[in-house]
Amino acid sequence: MKIIILNKIKKLGDIGDIVNVKSGYARNFLVPTGKAVIATKNNISLFEKNQKKLRNQLTENIIFAKDKAEKIKKLGKITITSKSGEKGKLFGSIGTRNIVDAIASYGIEINKSEVRLPNGVLRTIGEHEVYINIHNEISARLIVNIISC
Repeated sequence: MKIIILNKIKKLGDIGDIVNVKSGYARNFLVPTGKAVIATKNNISLFEKNQKKLRNQLTENIIFAKDKAEKIKKLGKITITSKSGEKGKLFGSIGTRNIVDAIASYGIEINKSEVRLPNGVLRTIGEHEVYINIHNEISARLIVNIISC
């Protein structure tokens, strides 16, 4: 299925590229999330008319994402308290929702889908490295320090 990419997508293309992808990928992910439209004659002509506006919107989004990434990098480390056993193992786990809530307490709003936990949910006390993927090319590293309460 041929699509027009509306947002830069890793390993697929840049804005305005017309690429061929599997139809399920296009119908189930790219089109519903607004990252692409099906490449019909009408959509191609409409895209050419609105191309400048879309590029300006993308640069605005990138500036906003860089600003958010700088705020997160300035935080550097956040602390979350949780109940734990004697050997440092948590009763339960710290997941993306807990990290989003902790960052929101500092006045920075992010989505759950932006949090990347390289080793899965956090289950022990101590410092853990977490990445916040704000935009396709923009991410911030954050240290989550879990302490026992």
